Amino acid sequence: MKITVCNCRGLGNGPTVRGLLDLQKQVDPDMLFLSETKMNSKNMERFKRMLGMDQMLIRNCEGKSGGLALLWKKGVRVELQNFSRLHIDVVINEKDGFKWRFTGIYGEPASDKKHTTWRLLSVLNQQMNLPWLCAGDFNEIMYNHEKRGGPSRSQKAMESFRLALAECGLRDLGYSGDKFTWRNHNHIASRYIKERLDRATGNRSWCNRFPNYKVVNEDPRHSNHRPVTILMESTNHRHNTGGYAKAFRFEAKWLQEEDCEAVVNNAWATAAARGVNKAADKLHAVACDLKEWDTNVLGNLEKRINQLKRELEEVRRKEINQVNVSRELFLKEKLDRLEHQRDIFWKQRAHVKWLESGDKNTAFFHAFASERKRKNTI
Repeated sequence: MKITVCNCRGLGNGPTVRGLLDLQKQVDPDMLFLSETKMNSKNMERFKRMLGMDQMLIRNCEGKSGGLALLWKKGVRVELQNFSRLHIDVVINEKDGFKWRFTGIYGEPASDKKHTTWRLLSVLNQQMNLPWLCAGDFNEIMYNHEKRGGPSRSQKAMESFRLALAECGLRDLGYSGDKFTWRNHNHIASRYIKERLDRATGNRSWCNRFPNYKVVNEDPRHSNHRPVTILMESTNHRHNTGGYAKAFRFEAKWLQEEDCEAVVNNAWATAAARGVNKAADKLHAVACDLKEWDTNVLGNLEKRINQLKRELEEVRRKEINQVNVSRELFLKEKLDRLEHQRDIFWKQRAHVKWLESGDKNTAFFHAFASERKRKNTI
C-alpha cells in the first residue's frame, strides 16, 4: 500500500493539475491526501474522476484558502473518525482484520497560531490507541539543519514541535530524496529559502506492523512543496512512459520549438533546388527532414523531460547562490515547456474525445490513443 500526502497550493490552474495527474500516474498511490486544495466538494468531484479514485472525503476551503481532501482506491477500507480545517483522521481496515490509523495534517502556517496544531495532535492522541501514521505539511521544522536561507527558526518553536510529537509517541520516519520539501523560489539568492515542512511520522506499533516502510520525498512538479509518499513495503515506483508512433504525422508539439519553421523552409527550399517540382515530393522531403530533426536533434520527449528533472533535482540540492537559483528558474521554465509539449502530443492523438471529456495527460487518453491506433491499422 502507498499513501501520498501533498500540499498542492490550489487546484485552480493548469500546471498544478498537470503535476497532480503526473504524480498519480507515476507514483500510483492507494490513498492521496491533499492540503490547500482551495476547492469545495463540488469542484473536487471532478478531480476525483480525473485521478481515477473511487472514494473521497472533503473539508471545504474557507473563501480562497485552505481545503483538505482524502482520496482512495477501491478495495481500501476507510472509516472516517473526525476532521477539521487542519486534519482528516481515518481508520484503515486491513483484509486480515488489522486496524491502524492515518491522519493527514496541515499545520497552522502563522507563527502565533502553531500551538493550535500541537494541541490538535494531543487531542487526537487521546481519542484512540491504534498504530498511527500521521503525515502532511506540519508547517514547522524540528531542527535548524532542516532549513537553508532566511532567518533561523527560534529554538522555542522547534522544541514545541518536538515535544508535541513526543507526547503523542510519534517519531519522524525519515526520508529518501531531497531533505527540503518546501522552497519559496525567490529569484534572488539572498532571499531564497528552503525547509523541510512536509514529513511522515508514526508511533512504535505502526512501525512494528510495517517494518519495511519507506518514505520518499517526490519531485515537486508545479508546487512549492514536494509530495511525500509512504510505502508500507519498500518497493520501486512504477513509471509509465509514452512513445512516438512509427508512421509519420506532423506533431503539433513541434510548433513549440523555435527551429521548426526553419527546418520546414530549409527542406522545401533544398527540394526545389534539387529540381523537385511536385508539391507531394516536396512535402515528402519536408516530412523526412522533420522526422530526422525530431529524432537526432530534439530526441525522445520523455527522455528529455526525465533528464531535465534529474538536472533540476541536482540544482535543488546544491547550496543557495545566485548561479544555482538562476539555473533552477531556467530549468523549471524549460521543463514546463516540454511538459506542455507532452500534453499537446497526447491531445493530438485523442482528437475529438479530448475535447468531449477534457483532462490532460491521463491514462484514459494514453489508452484511447493506443486503441485508436490499433483500430486504424490495416
